[in-house]
Amino acid sequence: MQEDKRASSAKKGLEQPENLDTETVMKNIKSPTLRIKEIWLRMASDRRGVTAVIFALAFIPMVLAVGVSVDLGKGYLVRERLASTSDAAGLAIGSAIDTGQDLQILLDNFFAANFPSAKLGTVVSSTYDITNDVVTITASASVPTSFMKLIGKNSMDVQAVSVITRDTSGLELVLVLDNTGSMNSGGKLASLKTASHDLINILFGNETAPPLLKLGLVPFAGTVNIGAANTSLVSNLGSYDWGTTSWGGCVMAETYPTDVQDSFTGPWTPFYWPDHNWYNNWIVSGGYNITSSKGPNKKCPQEVTPLTNQRSTLEADIDSMVATGYTHINYGTVWGWRLISPEAPFTEGTSYTDPDWKKAIIILTDGANTTSNSNYTAYQYRSDGILGSTSSSGTTAELNNRLAEVCTNMKAQGIIVYTITFQVSNTTTQNLFANCATSTDNYFNSPSNAELQSAFRSIAAQLKQLHLSQ
Repeated sequence: MQEDKRASSAKKGLEQPENLDTETVMKNIKSPTLRIKEIWLRMASDRRGVTAVIFALAFIPMVLAVGVSVDLGKGYLVRERLASTSDAAGLAIGSAIDTGQDLQILLDNFFAANFPSAKLGTVVSSTYDITNDVVTITASASVPTSFMKLIGKNSMDVQAVSVITRDTSGLELVLVLDNTGSMNSGGKLASLKTASHDLINILFGNETAPPLLKLGLVPFAGTVNIGAANTSLVSNLGSYDWGTTSWGGCVMAETYPTDVQDSFTGPWTPFYWPDHNWYNNWIVSGGYNITSSKGPNKKCPQEVTPLTNQRSTLEADIDSMVATGYTHINYGTVWGWRLISPEAPFTEGTSYTDPDWKKAIIILTDGANTTSNSNYTAYQYRSDGILGSTSSSGTTAELNNRLAEVCTNMKAQGIIVYTITFQVSNTTTQNLFANCATSTDNYFNSPSNAELQSAFRSIAAQLKQLHLSQ
């Protein structure tokens, strides 16, 4: 009888470790403190087997090790989400530096969107630093623990650091800017100059001649001025009576379709506004009466600025712009293309196939294409029928069609096209410019001077290329 009792007791002692099957372990994981305490009390009361004692001593660190792994896994997942959010926030701040936004609010919003209360992890801090075009984002988050509570650690902290470098490398940009007479009204020309300076400030930063940034300028009106020094690009200058002056640098448009292409290398016909008793009376009895508003170069705008990395040159040329003449947007645009092209007559542009450079053009107008019977332009007088019509609507439609062709041809070469309508109510022109742009995001309608400056800043922020450096 006594032997049976001993056998029964031994049997009971051996059953205890066998009962620690998968279901038992899972119950202990689900409620670690309660289950471990229960098993420990059971093992402590056992006097029968060394195996039970050894198991009891090993079980606690085994469970803790598994539990710590689970907690560390949660921390890793939160840390990855924190790093991804930091990267995205850094890119957003890099793009918004020059837009006037509150950057800390922008940063906080990024983390709030990615770490709502329903998700694991709580952001403790998020800060940014901007030094020499390098944006550094530092963020930390707290992750609640499940198993590590057993050793008194209720939470653990994770951290992420992202470094974003704002880079202007490999960018060629030409500004095709409306310098027509209507820009004299409402402070528009002054606003355009301010906006252009803002763009230069953003792109150049603190540099005066960055090696991997080049800008050009095409101030257009009814014609384009390629530079009076470029006499080799035009023909028969000596056959014209220039009076007391000389060729001002403007040229006539080429015959279609050459005037919508970059293939023509010259020579160009010099722009020469002939003497006219009503519209341009500069040849008078006994000599010449040439003034700023009369003469063979009447309404010839400021000459173009070929691609250059000289900040001072660009700023001075922007300040020198003067509003005069009629509007031929297509002709200003094709010369913008010729400036950024690697082909003659201007060869400052890099190859279209160079992977280290991007090309972009910004086209701005404050009105529709126009022609006149009294204003001589690159397409002569409207009544001359050079554009295939002698009516206002017919010639405007033709100029619009040619602008659309130039835009299509440029985009086919991989040039990024931005367009801006400035205080333009004409829906035809708005639609024309929207279609000319590379994408809808590249078109800006600016009804006011303030919105024009905002458009230039937005474009500059897009052109300020960003790359993740860490």
